[in-house]
Amino acid sequence: MAKKLEPFDYRKHKPQDVGKGEPSTEIITGVGLADGQEIIIPTVWWDEKGNPTVLDVKDAFKQALKYEKETGLQFPRKATPEEATAFAIARSKAGGASKGLLARDTSKEQQAKTAKTFVEALR
Repeated sequence: MAKKLEPFDYRKHKPQDVGKGEPSTEIITGVGLADGQEIIIPTVWWDEKGNPTVLDVKDAFKQALKYEKETGLQFPRKATPEEATAFAIARSKAGGASKGLLARDTSKEQQAKTAKTFVEALR
């Protein structure tokens, strides 16, 4: 049976050395999608015991798509590789995965953006 893997979750995982010589929470990369967008995914995935696994980009991409399908959460998408790189740099400078989850419930974000009132945004 394959291990269940998930991206770093600051609420339950602890940073660990994944071969970079210092504790890491995530290493992210961009992958081009058929629609021209760039999806930003982690290459470090964590098992149920809190152990990290570093995947190559191909396997990380497969894992990311599987994770999105299973959870309904979505990894960030950017219009260009340059925008994806800028996102990754800004995320790292802001504290990376130790400050927030990479995958998000985009349906709730969209609902909040289109809400006419604060109360409507919370529904």
